[in-house]
Amino acid sequence: MIKRHLTYANLTATLALFIALGMGSAYAAQQLAPKSVGATQLRPGAVTADKLRKQAVTAPKIESLAVKQGKIANAAITAEKIADGSISSQKIVGGSVTPEKIPDDSLTGQKVNEATLGQVPSASHADTSSFADTSNPEAFAKVDGEGTTFPAYSKGIGTSNVKQGLEPGIYCVEVPGFVPRGAQATPEFAAHADVSVYVKFGGTASCTYPKVEVQTYNNGTRQKEPFYIVFYR
Repeated sequence: MIKRHLTYANLTATLALFIALGMGSAYAAQQLAPKSVGATQLRPGAVTADKLRKQAVTAPKIESLAVKQGKIANAAITAEKIADGSISSQKIVGGSVTPEKIPDDSLTGQKVNEATLGQVPSASHADTSSFADTSNPEAFAKVDGEGTTFPAYSKGIGTSNVKQGLEPGIYCVEVPGFVPRGAQATPEFAAHADVSVYVKFGGTASCTYPKVEVQTYNNGTRQKEPFYIVFYR
């Protein structure tokens, strides 16, 4: 019987056997063979974020197309994490870049399609051409000594807009459509005489505001003479 043959030596040997077997199992668990634990041996949810060593998951270890839009946390991808030149035009969804997402002054003239720009309303205040309107003035006329205009050399001003003043050599000119802020008048070329032309704004006895008074002189004497005049807004 077992009881009759149970001795101290037998008991000691049995305990030593169990201890050896237990330590062998623990040692085997800690010394797993390379590539012996695969995806099938991992319990669902066994590998959590807390169990991943920092910087353990690198780009070469991520399967192609494994990181999808739904797996990216909001605000996880910042400007500092985007490599230079990594976002090309082919990777931008149509309509995703809206005016609100473009910083002020970020687009240069070279990146603007000129065909999409409308005509500049007025260049009168351009930095390098503050009087660009004069290149194609809206009102000008050639006027003879009797106050008659020449349509072929006039724009916006007809004979009905030019009246004789109270005395010879005075003409009252009205500009239809706007009140001029400036004017330039020159006499028609006359080789035989010294002709001068003067312009006055603000209203006179001959011309009430906003009409413009023009006076022509020949050798210092005011008299009827042909002239050209251009008006500015």
